[in-house]
Amino acid sequence: MTEEISYYDDELTELCGELRQKIDGLPRMSGDARAERISQLGVRMQRAKQVLHSYKVEMRELSKEDAFLYDQKCKGHLATLQKLNTDLSWAKSEGERVELMQHPGGESADTMSAQALIGRGAQIQEQSLASTARSKRLIEESRSVGVETATKLHTQTEQLRNIDEDIMKVESNLKRADMLIRAFLRRMATDKFIMVFMFLIVIGILTIIIYKAVNPKGAAKIGFNVSNNFVPPTSYK
Repeated sequence: MTEEISYYDDELTELCGELRQKIDGLPRMSGDARAERISQLGVRMQRAKQVLHSYKVEMRELSKEDAFLYDQKCKGHLATLQKLNTDLSWAKSEGERVELMQHPGGESADTMSAQALIGRGAQIQEQSLASTARSKRLIEESRSVGVETATKLHTQTEQLRNIDEDIMKVESNLKRADMLIRAFLRRMATDKFIMVFMFLIVIGILTIIIYKAVNPKGAAKIGFNVSNNFVPPTSYK
């Protein structure tokens, strides 16, 4: 998982560098070339947002130590993308404003009548307000995305903390289970010792009985002879 998120981290770094370089070059462009460049930047910005989303998904599989490191990087990428998105929106609005200032027929302000100038001014004002409204909307959307991302990161951090607590509980349960198993094995070892001792006693008794049956005289000599007559116990007064 670390290799995958490192790949996304590198790609985000490259995308942010590319976007910054091309946005900074927009003031030197005009006309269709500028519009085409802005369109391309919009596509690259969308790709950067997709990579950032994949980045955050991969963070869920990281360990606690790695998650903290990549969480800081994620916040840095998010702040950079928000700034780039704002700059791109401003550049797009500025391009639209410049385009509006140019009369469609190529007629300059000096050759236009007063009525045409008033009409053109009203049109420019209306379109500028619309462009400003779009820019504000984009900024608000970027801010909403930032808040939503921060909320998700906070939730993921809490989930990682809960996972760490669960791991600690599992480790504690494993240690307790290990202690119980060791105690059980010690008890089994003690029980086996008792069983072996009893088995040896039984074998000894059987050996004596068999020896006495096979060689009664020899058993009597070594003290294994037992009287067949019952002798009642002596009573003490």
